[in-house]
Amino acid sequence: MRWSVPPLFRRWQGVNAFTRHIIILLTLVVLLLGSALGGHLLGVFAQSPCAKGDASYSVRFGDTLSAIAMRYRTTWQRLASYNHIANANLIFPGQQVCIPGKGSRGGTGGSGSPGGPGGSRQHFVSLAMQDALNVGFSPNVFVRQINQESGFDPSAISPAGALGIAQFEPATASSLGVNPWDPVQSLQGASRLMASYVQQFGGDIAKALAAYNAGPGAVQRAVMLGGTNWRAFLPAETQNYIRVILG
Repeated sequence: MRWSVPPLFRRWQGVNAFTRHIIILLTLVVLLLGSALGGHLLGVFAQSPCAKGDASYSVRFGDTLSAIAMRYRTTWQRLASYNHIANANLIFPGQQVCIPGKGSRGGTGGSGSPGGPGGSRQHFVSLAMQDALNVGFSPNVFVRQINQESGFDPSAISPAGALGIAQFEPATASSLGVNPWDPVQSLQGASRLMASYVQQFGGDIAKALAAYNAGPGAVQRAVMLGGTNWRAFLPAETQNYIRVILG
């Protein structure tokens, strides 16, 4: 049995290779432009004004809807419904998310100012204790450490540019694969980092804390210069950091 070749395919076979490549490239350009235009239109529609009394949050790179919800003491399901977000995993940098106020249908129902630590502090303390237990690190030390870092404020920014509840430098957060503005991810990342430092420095919690604050290189240098009196060779800020947390 012989199969007949469709006329369109025969014509395509007759086109020289250069022309074929040009057609394929033009097709790809059209597809890419369509994708970019679609993303732009999504951003435009996302910028519709929020209702009176609502808070407004502009999505940053790396944000998740659950992290935004946690900052405002609500749920991602409520935010998704209120903002007509069909897929909670698809939010875009620059997109405006409306946070319903108390008087709005679907409001948070919380008390106090949105975004502040307020009544959510105890929730973060509980998360920190569980994360520390999960990696075999002292929960009490970890809670005192995070309290020293940020006071359990997920929106904290240090003068040096450290971000979030665990006060990660952006490069450190990236190396750990966490979003520094997401308190759940940050606490998990900080507990894992502390556990790795404890292991690196032979179970010495003071050295692990110093490594978190000043970097492991600073600790190694202090030990090399000072031996058993290594703390004296740390930056004054780091010495105070250890003293406040360990007493």
